[in-house]
Amino acid sequence: MAVAAFQEKEELRRIVDSMSPDDIRKLLDYAAFLRFLEDREDAEDAAYIAVHKDEPSIPLEEALKELGL
Repeated sequence: MAVAAFQEKEELRRIVDSMSPDDIRKLLDYAAFLRFLEDREDAEDAAYIAVHKDEPSIPLEEALKELGL
């Protein structure tokens, strides 16, 4: 598994090395946008949890039974 991860990393490095500076800027802008979306979703999740933390819950096993899973 470590070998596959290393090979993937090397392939990504070759791809980035072949990109133009403008393409690299676009890639970094897109990565920053994805990070922004992830951070916003995390903040929304945290806010939801804070509001609903005192609500009763049921064990996952029971919920799965009810869904027939």
